[in-house]
Amino acid sequence: MQYKKFLAALMAVILVFTFAACKKNTKPGYDPANPNEEFVLDVFASEELMGVLSDIVYRYSTYAPRASIRITFDEGAILAAKIEAGTPCDIYVSDEVRFMDWLDQECDEEKNPNHNDKIVSETRADIAYGPGNEKYAEEELAEGEIYNTTFSAAVCRATALPYEAEQFIQFMLSDEVKDTYETYGFSRIEE
Repeated sequence: MQYKKFLAALMAVILVFTFAACKKNTKPGYDPANPNEEFVLDVFASEELMGVLSDIVYRYSTYAPRASIRITFDEGAILAAKIEAGTPCDIYVSDEVRFMDWLDQECDEEKNPNHNDKIVSETRADIAYGPGNEKYAEEELAEGEIYNTTFSAAVCRATALPYEAEQFIQFMLSDEVKDTYETYGFSRIEE
């Protein structure tokens, strides 16, 4: 009889630990490859995203306390040219689809005439829609009219941290930061 009680108690303990081990991580966007290792992600981003992306990085620090993110803000075309020239970067956030296409091997020759293979196509995601650089508007804007565009992000092929870079992009797409986009006049693109 004692043996059966012992086995029943042992089975209960095993089940508790099994369920605890299977519990899903509830922190959106952060599941590090090595949770004890500090790392730095270099992000090239369109200057129109300066406010929103700075706030997103701040929020990400609560989910990934060992992550440091350095952002270089500039025009999307200039950043794409730097990536094409080999400047190290982990994530590219473009203000124009055509600049992302320019770096994507999956695009045809018309969109990528140099046959660049600088981003990981599978990680490419449209993250937001909002005010962009007026000089990229295909039509002349009326006075006071705002040029809106789609902002995209992708992991750069040359990164040493592809997993961590992809996790940050997933965080940019999460509900945790949806209100941040709205605060700055952007709409986060739903997947």
